[in-house]
Amino acid sequence: MTDEQELPPISITEDDIKEANQLSLHCPICANPVEKFATEPDLQPVVCTDCGTLYHKVCWVQGGGKCAVLGCASESFYVYGMRTDPIITIKHSDLKPGANGRSPRRQRTTKRLKHEQRRQVEQMRRPGLLQRLFQWLLDQIKIG
Repeated sequence: MTDEQELPPISITEDDIKEANQLSLHCPICANPVEKFATEPDLQPVVCTDCGTLYHKVCWVQGGGKCAVLGCASESFYVYGMRTDPIITIKHSDLKPGANGRSPRRQRTTKRLKHEQRRQVEQMRRPGLLQRLFQWLLDQIKIG
């Protein structure tokens, strides 16, 4: 007889479950592959926020609006491929004071440019010397 030693128990952690579910590219409801670029909105891939299991959006809804993985039962998901982490982080110290997010120097420059533009438009609207002379001649012809 041989002495058989009992092996230590295997423990499965939540991280193990998350990793296994992320490796599976098949929907746990319909067992069909979940594709990244689905053309139909119903087949859009969604991910359980708690365990990371991939689903078709329609399967998630038909499954009662919650995760079908034993022990999870999360009721929230996010669309696969959409970023959930911040894309950009702005500190208050990065913002410069001033109206409309502009610095006072930039505001002065903007005011000066707008004033110059207004002056040029008014100048274009005013008749020049030749235009006034031509108009005077037309008026003289009409009168005489």
